[in-house]
Amino acid sequence: MIFLWKYIEDLVGKGLEWYIIAKLLFYASANMVPLSLPIAVLLACIMTYGNLGERFELAAFKSAGISMFTFMRSTIVIGVLIAIGAFFFSNYILPSSYLKFVVTLVDITKQKPALNIKPNEFYNEIDGYSIMIGDKSDDNITIEEVTIYEELDKNNDNVSIAEKGKMQTTKDNQNLIFTLYNGKQYEELQSDVKNKKTAEHLRMNFGEWEKSIDLSGFQMTHTSENLYQNHYKMLNINQLAVAIDSLHQYNDRQSTTLEPSMKMHYLQGRDSSAKIAAQPEVKLGKTKNFIDLIPVTERNAVVKKGLSTSRSLAGYSNQVVQRLINTEMKIRDHQIEVYRKYTLSVACLLFVFIGAPLGSIIRKGGFGLPVLLSIFIFIFYYILNIVGEKLAEQLVLTPFWGMWMGSFIIAPFSVLLTIKAKNDAPIIDGEWYYNQLVKFRQLFRRKQS
Repeated sequence: MIFLWKYIEDLVGKGLEWYIIAKLLFYASANMVPLSLPIAVLLACIMTYGNLGERFELAAFKSAGISMFTFMRSTIVIGVLIAIGAFFFSNYILPSSYLKFVVTLVDITKQKPALNIKPNEFYNEIDGYSIMIGDKSDDNITIEEVTIYEELDKNNDNVSIAEKGKMQTTKDNQNLIFTLYNGKQYEELQSDVKNKKTAEHLRMNFGEWEKSIDLSGFQMTHTSENLYQNHYKMLNINQLAVAIDSLHQYNDRQSTTLEPSMKMHYLQGRDSSAKIAAQPEVKLGKTKNFIDLIPVTERNAVVKKGLSTSRSLAGYSNQVVQRLINTEMKIRDHQIEVYRKYTLSVACLLFVFIGAPLGSIIRKGGFGLPVLLSIFIFIFYYILNIVGEKLAEQLVLTPFWGMWMGSFIIAPFSVLLTIKAKNDAPIIDGEWYYNQLVKFRQLFRRKQS
């Protein structure tokens, strides 16, 4: 629904075939898997183990001597398989689907609105033509009071006026055929001679005239995937590694070009310290400034040349630094995308160890409480991921810590819930936390003594 509301303006009124919209929705749905898969795993685990707890089947297992990890074994195996599948999906299928989604969306965005000529309104969507009709019958074919302005080229324009006519497209929708009755055509020919005040004017009367207008511009174009296939979101891990290595090499080359340029200007082309030492020492004598040694007639030119050289060096150095920063940002984007492919798999596995223990503790199945808990936990995890990614993009955190921040924060909760479920303890147990605090104090005092 978010996708439809976001791109509704690009889809409506363009006469798109149903299969084009279905294909776009299919590619968009594939890009929603990183959002839907973790919460689906979490909800499934909470509902399954909530139903087992609500029917006292977990109590029966435990009374029979079956431990928590024993009857969770099949769930863990399925969670591992889902995590492996999620990795291969994010590494191979997701980049390809995102590439096809972008290319299809670009084609739809470039697509012109469907041919819809309304009465008493100028229609200018056809290149080189401006069409207005006075009235149109219910069959959408018969028209009246037709006016067609046509710009043939830069020099010649003509206007066609008819009392009535018919308007139909060919079977292949490549041309629009106007069959006009009882009309006139006016054509003004511009002279090739410059500054000529007069020009030829042609007028033609016709009883019936058929005019064809090319509609090839209304056909949907197909953008080449090669234009976008090098974007970091369209690459798998191996391709991202190659791209990161190439960007590092580019930065190394850029950083080495600045020193020779500076040395050439500041040292006047002298490459070695030996040559610098060989230069005769300039003695200022009674003068305090170097500029006093320059003849008065040449001082203005020397100062202007020095300022010009300094400005050019400053501009060049700023360009190099900006290129280095931009390349570093690209490297960071590629690294973020690499870690994103792993975090999806780890999130699915972590939610198995959150959902299953939580469901066994709350002992409530169905679509009520489990759905609320799943949404709350996932939103918390999703916000952590967004915050970590933004901090990584803004150079506050490294890409590793930014992308793994959400997983590192919820991992202790998964361990805590698993221990609670194994011991049949409530999630919030004041006595347990108090005992842990007492043990920590005793341990701290022993170390001090």
